[in-house]
Amino acid sequence: MPASADPWLRRQNAALKLRGLAVSLELAGSRLRLRASMPPKPGEPADTPWQQQRISTGLEYPARATEGVELAETLGRALERARLEIEPFDWGPWERLGRGRGPSSRQATRDRVSGISALSLTRQWWEGKRTRGRSAEVSWDVDYRQPLSGLRAIQDLQPAHLLALVDACAAGSRTRLRASRAAATMAEALGWGDELIADLRQRGKGYSARKASPRDLPSDRQIEQLIDDLAPEWQWPVAVVATYGCRPHEALLHAEVQPSGLLRISDGKTGARQSLAMPAEWLQRWNLTDRRLPRTMHPERGHRAAGMAMGRLFRRVQAGMQPYDLRHAWAVRAIHNPRISPSLAAKSMGHSLAVHSSIYQRWFDAHEMAALQSELSAAP
Repeated sequence: MPASADPWLRRQNAALKLRGLAVSLELAGSRLRLRASMPPKPGEPADTPWQQQRISTGLEYPARATEGVELAETLGRALERARLEIEPFDWGPWERLGRGRGPSSRQATRDRVSGISALSLTRQWWEGKRTRGRSAEVSWDVDYRQPLSGLRAIQDLQPAHLLALVDACAAGSRTRLRASRAAATMAEALGWGDELIADLRQRGKGYSARKASPRDLPSDRQIEQLIDDLAPEWQWPVAVVATYGCRPHEALLHAEVQPSGLLRISDGKTGARQSLAMPAEWLQRWNLTDRRLPRTMHPERGHRAAGMAMGRLFRRVQAGMQPYDLRHAWAVRAIHNPRISPSLAAKSMGHSLAVHSSIYQRWFDAHEMAALQSELSAAP
């Protein structure tokens, strides 16, 4: 049955085309299959031109239609990366898919798998875990592709290779932590067992990011002076970071102040949320309901590029602080505000409560001790 005869499939194919994914869905009896122009298969001459191929997914329609769309998106992204020569196309998962062992299934057995195939399977598994935002490509590149790139040349990947990858990094380093998390994700995607996954995660422990001391944070007066002196196009995003404690890339790409005074963040590292203004008088000081951005900033820029742009601004104007210092300063203000609970502050900043507490525990402790000492000193 042609896709054009089914309204739902027609809409999905139009959406795939609109997103630049050169894959379409069609029906073969009651099951979905994928159609796309694909590179030569293994064993064919390398100069063989790309040809139209049909890949059976084995997915019943309409019961598993959503899984079919996810596979089409995954294939489309892999083909686009191959066209742009970012990475070679791996036929392995797609050949197995036609035999009923698709790339979305976790392999319970230790089948022979190359490093390239393992990377492809890991990416497909990672993308399928949840809906990813515009920054997904940067996150994948920094947190997974780069740490795992040393595995690409291996023809028969084994668990020992993942353990060696982590152990090759300096103990207690951020590099080791990142390699540990990436390797554990690969082991999970390949279905290589909870014991191995736990071992890989354990080997990455020991890293502790340097956290700013309270004495290093700028005062509200210093923040006001910095923002007052900025060019108009940069005043708004920097003021938003200071007033709402959001991340620099969120202010530059995904933020809008609502009439209520709340900040609405539509996307970013931790998804959509709302944030509280504190101090509230900064809303009027810099007219934050009127969104103003640098001309070079647009939604297609990745979060890393946007964050680096604000960092360059701070160095250019010799700010004497970092953009994230404004975010830390907001968190400390929240700690000293009795109306804002740690849970509410964490939600406003886009943290889990556990992460929020781990970052700011020293300030929580100092505030609680100061409050207790005040009570004890006032007691008769």
